[in-house]
Amino acid sequence: MASEILILTDAERNIQYHEFMSLYEYTVSSSIPGDPISFESAVIDVKSIESMTELANNLRTSRPGMSLLFVIDITTPEPEQIIREIQGYGIVQLFIWKEDNPVPLLDRIQNLCHPEYPEKSREIAIVLPVYNEESRIQNVIDFSLKLQELIETSLMNARIFYINDGSSDNTSHLVEKIIAAEKEQMDYVSNTAFFSTHSLVINTRKAGTYMDGLKSIQADIFLFADADNSFVIEDIARMINLIRDGYYDMVVGTKDLTAENRPLVRRMMSFMKRLLTAFLLPRGVYDSQTGLKAMNAVAARSLFRHLHEKTGLAIDLEMLHLARKYRLRVLQLPVRCIDREGSHVDLVNDSIAFIKSIILIPWWNRKIRSPR
Repeated sequence: MASEILILTDAERNIQYHEFMSLYEYTVSSSIPGDPISFESAVIDVKSIESMTELANNLRTSRPGMSLLFVIDITTPEPEQIIREIQGYGIVQLFIWKEDNPVPLLDRIQNLCHPEYPEKSREIAIVLPVYNEESRIQNVIDFSLKLQELIETSLMNARIFYINDGSSDNTSHLVEKIIAAEKEQMDYVSNTAFFSTHSLVINTRKAGTYMDGLKSIQADIFLFADADNSFVIEDIARMINLIRDGYYDMVVGTKDLTAENRPLVRRMMSFMKRLLTAFLLPRGVYDSQTGLKAMNAVAARSLFRHLHEKTGLAIDLEMLHLARKYRLRVLQLPVRCIDREGSHVDLVNDSIAFIKSIILIPWWNRKIRSPR
């Protein structure tokens, strides 16, 4: 039997849940029950966005992974703001209610309760570039375990891809061991490969890992993240939810104001990069180099054919420049981040290469015309 669903409503929309919820165990209430931990998913049907956010975050305090469905109206202003303000890491979906057709709401509720049904959910690829991670492999293991928990509790129809960027140490073998250990911990059987790894012949300074992922992986949503456990799972879930609900084609993280343990030199370099790259970036985006971003398949297809492996660490900048060229809907989202020791960035040589890329990227892509 499916888990009980909590329906929180102010009854303003007068939705008759009892007419189409007969297949589910559910509780309808105007306030959060005393023990919400018994519910794995909730439908929040109230008019006020402020009340929606407050109810959702109160629920997520008890169950961070609780799946949430918000019932909104076509006139609701800036509905994506709801997703951005919700805490926790579970699924967040928005549904526009129309009085004359309650069936789509039932479909959404079914998808909320059973995200593992491939015909009801989109495939998500989480791409983790790795390079010479032997000395800090525990960071990769810790991050992988967090992602596995996120997938098993919230995303289900997602896979993790490790792309080895021509490592010269024992990274390839260690990643294989991580995959073997993760498979043993899985508590359900999937028809597709839950984990996968692929190695590039030479080190491409990250550019090749992005391009290989976009070329070889079939998915509806791509998420790229540094594999060293720098980022918070809640921010990753928030980015995926924003893409999945269709408000943006690409969401990029920025850690400039939130990174912990960041040396002063790195902060100064980031500031200079922002000044130099502003003319290449979409409106509202100023940080191109935080290693966390998500995009839909349309954006992935549009960008891939124009990317250049020789951009190296500036591949993120080229992606965003192309997104500007194609007028994609791009959101910059502040994310929490810890700068880990053992970074492979060479401040001098990589900065020189980055400056060269600032000149070359617009030249390489000069013939691309923005759609009208």
